Amino acid sequence: MMRPLISLVLISMMSLGLLAGKAFGHQQKEAYTSIVFNQRSGMLEIQHRFYLHDAEHAAQQVIDKNTDLISDPVGRDAFAYYAISTFAMQDQQQQPLTLTYVGTELEGKYLWVYQETPITADMDGFYLKMTALQELWSEQINHINVERNKRVTSVRLHIADSWHYIEVAKPVK
Repeated sequence: MMRPLISLVLISMMSLGLLAGKAFGHQQKEAYTSIVFNQRSGMLEIQHRFYLHDAEHAAQQVIDKNTDLISDPVGRDAFAYYAISTFAMQDQQQQPLTLTYVGTELEGKYLWVYQETPITADMDGFYLKMTALQELWSEQINHINVERNKRVTSVRLHIADSWHYIEVAKPVK
C-alpha cells in the first residue's frame, strides 16, 4: 500500500521538476530596470536586469551567432552596449540625460547592466524609453522601477510605447 503511494509521489515530483526546468529554459521576454537615487554618492544608479537565457538568444541575433555571454566578457560588453543603446532618459524639459556605462555582472540566471548619472536638484520626474529586445520579440515587456526615499514608482513598457513620463517622490530635506 505504501510503496505505490511513494512511487506516485516520486513520479509526480519528477514530472514537476521537468516542467519547471522547461519553464526556466524558455525565454521569459521580460527585462527589469531599477533607477535608484543614491543620495550618499549623489548618483542616479540605473540597473538593467535581463534573463541570461533571453540575453544569450538576443546577443546571438543582434551581435554574432557565436556570442557567449557566460564566458566572454567582450560578448557581455557588446550586449551591454546594445542594451544601453535602447534605453534613454530625459529630464522634465525633455532634454536628454547623459548616462555613463559602469559595467556588467552575471548573477545566477541574470545578466546585469549598470549605468549612472549625477542627481540634479530638479529631478522630480523623467521621460523614459526602453525598447531592449522588443525588435526581436514583440511580446517583450520592459519593467522600470524608480525608487526615491523608499517610495517606488513603476511602469511597464510594451512595443507600442514610446516615451513615458514618470513622476518620482520629492527629495527629503
